[in-house]
Amino acid sequence: MIELSGDILNWLAAGALFPLMTLPLAAAASDNRAASSVLWLTIVAVFVGLGFLFVALVPSLRLASSFDGLVMFAGVAIALCAAIIIAGGANPFARRAAPLFEQLTTIVGRAVMWLLLAMALVQFAVVLLRYVFGVNEIFMQESITYMHGAVFLLAAGYALLTNDHVRVDIFYRDASPRRKAVVDLLGTYLFLFPICLVILWTGSPYVARSWAFLEGSADTSGIQGVFLLKSLIPAFAVLLAMAGFVVAHKAVATLKGRSE
Repeated sequence: MIELSGDILNWLAAGALFPLMTLPLAAAASDNRAASSVLWLTIVAVFVGLGFLFVALVPSLRLASSFDGLVMFAGVAIALCAAIIIAGGANPFARRAAPLFEQLTTIVGRAVMWLLLAMALVQFAVVLLRYVFGVNEIFMQESITYMHGAVFLLAAGYALLTNDHVRVDIFYRDASPRRKAVVDLLGTYLFLFPICLVILWTGSPYVARSWAFLEGSADTSGIQGVFLLKSLIPAFAVLLAMAGFVVAHKAVATLKGRSE
């Protein structure tokens, strides 16, 4: 039942992410609300059609409830399309969504950064207890792993927004703003968004299995919440996709000579 719920959430998330991720691309093609909205709807329809075609042509994958999942995906995508059209079209919705995504990603990233201080203090306490008092606390040791995982996964989107990821920028560093915008836009759509979708898609069964038996520590004195730690994987993909949306939106604004 939990795995089925995970599949449903997976399809619903994909149904929302696919249309949202294509908004900056549609906005880049045209400033006209009607034209950009039509282009965006066309892109979404192509994605939905490719999904149905993929399941029809690759039955050997034996995806559980794949057709039902695609129906849910299409339903969420259509509902989101209707909401965006009511809001005024692709361009206005993208301009409203980008600051919200940026704010959410920033709040989460800055919040989990405090875990770095907590990690340092707990690590100091672990060393002090072990080598001075001869006490070994598995719970405290595992808490460091949990905090490190939370920082790595939940702050990745914020690090992308602040350009703090490791970058081999031999050519990018001295490029003009427009060339940087082209690189950011292409990199977001060719690499970032696909890997976010792959992580979301492949990680959901992994997380669902962990929730199915409430996976905990192998040690009885450890933290019995491994299923919660693994739940950060889809959260990582969603937050990183939101940050990518902001990067793509700003790249489009730069290419069009606007200030965002």
